[in-house]
Amino acid sequence: MAESDKKRRAKARRRLAKKRKQKQRVAVIFLIIIAILIVILFMMERNKNGKNAGAKQSAGTEIQDSSAATSVDTSAQSEPAESVKMLNLTVEQMHSGDLVLVNGSYAYDFDANAPTVSLVNIHDTQSFNYPVGKEDFEVADRIMPFLDQLVDACDSAVGSKMTGVASAYRSMEYQQSVWDEMAELYGEEYARSYVAIPGYSEHHTGLSVDMSIFYEDGSEGTFSESENAVWMNENSYHYGFIRRYAEDKVEVTGISNEAWHFRYVGIPHATYMATQNLCLEEYIDYLRANARADNPLSITCDSGTYEVFFTTETTIEEPEGEYTVSGNNVDGYIITVKTA
Repeated sequence: MAESDKKRRAKARRRLAKKRKQKQRVAVIFLIIIAILIVILFMMERNKNGKNAGAKQSAGTEIQDSSAATSVDTSAQSEPAESVKMLNLTVEQMHSGDLVLVNGSYAYDFDANAPTVSLVNIHDTQSFNYPVGKEDFEVADRIMPFLDQLVDACDSAVGSKMTGVASAYRSMEYQQSVWDEMAELYGEEYARSYVAIPGYSEHHTGLSVDMSIFYEDGSEGTFSESENAVWMNENSYHYGFIRRYAEDKVEVTGISNEAWHFRYVGIPHATYMATQNLCLEEYIDYLRANARADNPLSITCDSGTYEVFFTTETTIEEPEGEYTVSGNNVDGYIITVKTA
């Protein structure tokens, strides 16, 4: 082989080797770049997964917290606390109702009672015909059924049809005329013993009546000496009435014995007063001292069983079921709750 050919071949081999080395370097660089890209992609994916995991964990915590909150709310909704109803009592209520005390110390409050006392004519409203001293006599409408029953039961018991009403509601003007007449005829001291000062009379309430007996000719007999008086004294409480001014209570009431004067207070209260020999003043004092909402007075009578308590508070928890409120006209309220 010629020397020139050998040189050409050697030169060609060198060029070929050089090209191979260049290709190898390119391949290495390419592999390095691929590796770097793989590492970068791996790191990016790892960071992404880490963020997603954190987000999922956070979301899971929020869902759990929300679920817990919902659970609490659901529990609260499934077992709600019972709301307590409150009863607001007014100044007017303290001076109105079936148990208001009206005597020489405590005047009747006409304004406080005006919304609740509706007067009716006895003669026009009575359920059967019994004597009434004057055709214009009136009483509070709520006591008419009990007055009718009282008169009917008395007549049936004594075997007569003579029981009637000799006096009922009195206005201030009417009471003044009664006072003036008694004072003129018998003197002021006598009048003070039997007639209340105008404004301080129970007859203003429409809850009081003076009973009497009437003969067929229309004349009036002496009630206090009649069988009717004895029967009423012993039995009027069954119909919600009390004999207001008894002989043994003169020092308490300030009014002399009146066998004819009856006052409606309601059956449970009349029952307790009659069986315990208490006048209205004594009964109100007893309730004030002994009957509270957490320790009420229990009364069983013809119309059912009741719990009675006294309060001076103007806001109290409203009793459950049927109840009535009456002021005592002094310093508080008497709540009567029917329990059976």
